[in-house]
Amino acid sequence: MRERKNNCTSTVIFKTIFFICALYFFIMGAALISFPHLIIRGVSENNVNPTIIGMLRGAGGSIIPYSLLYILIALNPFKRMWALIIIFIANVTAIVLDIGSVIIGEYKSSYTMYDIPIEILSIIGIIIIWKIAK
Repeated sequence: MRERKNNCTSTVIFKTIFFICALYFFIMGAALISFPHLIIRGVSENNVNPTIIGMLRGAGGSIIPYSLLYILIALNPFKRMWALIIIFIANVTAIVLDIGSVIIGEYKSSYTMYDIPIEILSIIGIIIIWKIAK
């Protein structure tokens, strides 16, 4: 009985984590689509090629469905274990790329503090569900 209650609590924690991640990525995608100039001005003092602005809008457009994937997984994680693997790989890759960009000097470490905590939170949520599923 106690194990069932722990699983229920863990599932609620997982769902909360994934809804927070969905909201974060939705806001990020919407900001990239709507305000790419403001985002660029925040990190660069130079004029930015319009191609980069277009690329940011396109990235925003792909991030919004990513947030929807988080919601679909949160609604029924045990039927979408394959999607958890995709999200896990995406988050690990993003963390490695962020840290790599900092190491080679093209990115400030303070910029990674926007994404890495959410990516780690997502990984924690995935681990919670994997433990319940076992």
